[in-house]
Amino acid sequence: MTHLIFAEEADHIVKVSERRLERSGVVGGDGGSETSNIRTSYGVFLDRGEDEIVKRVEERIAAWTLMPVGNGEGLQVLRYQKEQKYDAHWDYFFHKDGITNGGNRYATVLMYLVDTEEGGETVFPNVAAPGGENVGFSECARYHLAAKPKKGTAILFHSIKPTGELERKSLHTACPVIRGIKWSAAKWIHHAETIEQHPQPKVKPQDLPPGCEDSDEMCPEWADAGECERNASFMVGSRARPGKCVASCKRCDLVVDTGAEGTQEQWKKANSASRRSLGKI
Repeated sequence: MTHLIFAEEADHIVKVSERRLERSGVVGGDGGSETSNIRTSYGVFLDRGEDEIVKRVEERIAAWTLMPVGNGEGLQVLRYQKEQKYDAHWDYFFHKDGITNGGNRYATVLMYLVDTEEGGETVFPNVAAPGGENVGFSECARYHLAAKPKKGTAILFHSIKPTGELERKSLHTACPVIRGIKWSAAKWIHHAETIEQHPQPKVKPQDLPPGCEDSDEMCPEWADAGECERNASFMVGSRARPGKCVASCKRCDLVVDTGAEGTQEQWKKANSASRRSLGKI
């Protein structure tokens, strides 16, 4: 474990992520994303180089890992509340389509963005705890190699052996949070340059807040093809000038208040404003 990011950088990443969170998914048998009780956190993928602070953190990760920025996916920011967890898994892809963009995941950098009061440790079940026991850790993390979530720190582990085979020691789990909250950010690094960002899962109309909608029927197909990243100005836009496909690109935060304090009236006002902006494009 090492100190990798400054407190203000961690705070910034939490701030830009918290209104864009959605239920985290796992990779299904067909390679698509699906929800499961295996993983109960909420998360969001940030664009690679999304802003100057994210870009600076990504450059620091590249220097630490000796792997180019272009080999990494965009940061996945995760929030775990009480009792939320992620059961044991590998970051390694087992489905064929998972390795078509930059090859398989070679390494993972996992950063902790806040201090978690109790629980929430990252545990490697295939590796014994140094000395046999981790004193002061939760029961979930007591007898295996583990890291406590401490703000600004990060861990690095490899999913692939030098021979190209799966590194089974990289099996890891996120223990349930017992007290407090856990915010983390994962950077998955491939062994070759990644052409696209992580694809955006398709969204269903019933999952969207009122007022968040696409203005072109082709948006779901464009988003599925990766245009949210390649053509962000058209697809996503900005809060002042939203793009054509904010719903399919999962950027409802640009046109409505998606926070818990948001009301129907606020959503309606925001939607009316966004329609006026779209009419001027």
